[in-house]
Amino acid sequence: MTNILITGGTGFVGSHMIDYILNNETDVKIYATKRWMEDTKNVDHITDDRFEFIDCDLIDGASVKRAIDISKPDKVFHFAAQSFPEVSFKIPIITLQTNVIGTTHLLESIKESDFDPVVVSISSSEVYGNPKEDEIPIKETNPIRPANPYSISKVGHDLMSQYYHNAYGMKVIITRMFSHEGARRGKQFALSSFAHQIVQNEKLIKNDCGIRHGNLDSVRTYNHIEDAIKAYWLCSESDRYGEVYNIGGDYTCTVGDALDMLISKSTISDALCKVLDKERVRPTDITLQIPSSDKFKEHFGWKPEKDLTHICDDLLNYWREVL
Repeated sequence: MTNILITGGTGFVGSHMIDYILNNETDVKIYATKRWMEDTKNVDHITDDRFEFIDCDLIDGASVKRAIDISKPDKVFHFAAQSFPEVSFKIPIITLQTNVIGTTHLLESIKESDFDPVVVSISSSEVYGNPKEDEIPIKETNPIRPANPYSISKVGHDLMSQYYHNAYGMKVIITRMFSHEGARRGKQFALSSFAHQIVQNEKLIKNDCGIRHGNLDSVRTYNHIEDAIKAYWLCSESDRYGEVYNIGGDYTCTVGDALDMLISKSTISDALCKVLDKERVRPTDITLQIPSSDKFKEHFGWKPEKDLTHICDDLLNYWREVL
């Protein structure tokens, strides 16, 4: 029996990770952390008795230690975070507490336990900030230039993860995932927000036909959530401890191009228009994200199988079911 601890099990990525493991592995027990009274809609469909929740708040070290003691993990996927860059401008202290202190609580609790799990430590491409043109595509060796409180917190997350591997030999693998999207993505994120607004108009919940947006010129390389999940699982099966991996899709375009694709797939595409909303423009923005995933592909034989078309379809269909 393989015991698996997933922090942030109710979230977008954590819930997909739970689905993937239950659908593809047999002799497993999954423990997922959630905060008290947290919304569990992303996992309410799961009835498998190989899965259970543990109440845990990363900021509370005692509850993190309890989660380790209960789960006795062989693998840990550390997804829990304050993961919204735009929100981090408003709550920088909570962002740093959750993503740096919370990660340290987790790693310290593992170090002090009797368990020696593989820890897939989930960082972010945002740590690279805005690269120079001659630094594209972005490699793991690129300079770190965080541009917002969220990305600063993820630099701290990275450094603590590396420290616990270097100092104590913990089996930590760090992933820096680039833009990844799909069903269940919160509407705090651009593509999901666009899809949400489109479907509101389709269902006449919102009938001004305006799709509000921020900066549409930013360049992103999109990865489908299912491909991202497979990449995380491959990490957990490896012994490449201490490594840092960029992981990203193969489809690069502007945010505006992605919005155009979403609109083109709407049942009322001819009626929709774009509306600039200054509230959606970040004080500082990361405008160019094109990854090199060559290192990860070489080590694991991974490649993305779904492109932006699948992402747009899944986002629209998700909101059509939810709204």
